[in-house]
Amino acid sequence: MRHTEGNFSSIDRTRLYFQSWYPEQAYKATLAIVHGAGEHCGRYANVVNYFVDRDYALYGFDLRGHGRSGGRKSHVSGWQQYRDDLRCFLQLVRQQNPDKPLFLYGHSMGAQIALDYLAFNGESLAGCKPISALIASSPALAQPDVSPWLLRLGKLLAVFWPLVTLQNGIDVQGISRDPQVVRAYREDSLVSSKISARFGVEFMDCIERVQLNASKIGIPLFMFHGEADRIIPVAGTRQFFDRISSTEKKLKIYPDGFHEPHNDLQKREVFEDVEKWLGTRLGFE
Repeated sequence: MRHTEGNFSSIDRTRLYFQSWYPEQAYKATLAIVHGAGEHCGRYANVVNYFVDRDYALYGFDLRGHGRSGGRKSHVSGWQQYRDDLRCFLQLVRQQNPDKPLFLYGHSMGAQIALDYLAFNGESLAGCKPISALIASSPALAQPDVSPWLLRLGKLLAVFWPLVTLQNGIDVQGISRDPQVVRAYREDSLVSSKISARFGVEFMDCIERVQLNASKIGIPLFMFHGEADRIIPVAGTRQFFDRISSTEKKLKIYPDGFHEPHNDLQKREVFEDVEKWLGTRLGFE
């Protein structure tokens, strides 16, 4: 495996950190990973190792305010900034891989950002070949399981004190049934459990906006979610899937699965399902 890392600039010149992983031999397509809230692209080793071994190149980047990227920690002024970050990232990936099919792989908030981006911009990239398809893992399309008082407090603070940070209220035990994954998450210095008041309001607004814009999504789409996800309810994924206009779409719900399918007990099944679906898009199945 060939690994590289570096930085690129977003629209407002915020420096964003990225990594890439290539097989030693020729590769057949590129997967661009968009991570979830509070984490970073370095947490996707299971995805990287599986697909590099199957001749895919992978890229990941840390959203602003996350991991090794610039920006105020756990804060965003408006969701347009995340859409801009993703656009710049995809342009970088496409420029470095101009002739290969490009697939988006978004998890949780990362899938939400990807869907929001596609609703505004479609799958085209200026001067480049378009995005081929989207893989949406446990997309954040329903209100998280956090206390109502915290939501009300966040809305109030977002008006008068938008930069103040709060605990995100997420039950870390709910990310995976594998205790080693939970322990690694807790011990990861690049993971944050805090969000700004403005971030919280923007996040919730984006859930509603993406659901309302579901019919604008026409790109091939594979969505999957754990049935027992107690961080982001699976109902939002089912609702969204029924509304999209994509003619090439697939939804799979993993019984007993928690929030991070790629880090949960059924991860091998998840990867095989994704590989088969990608193979069909590439004409291998």
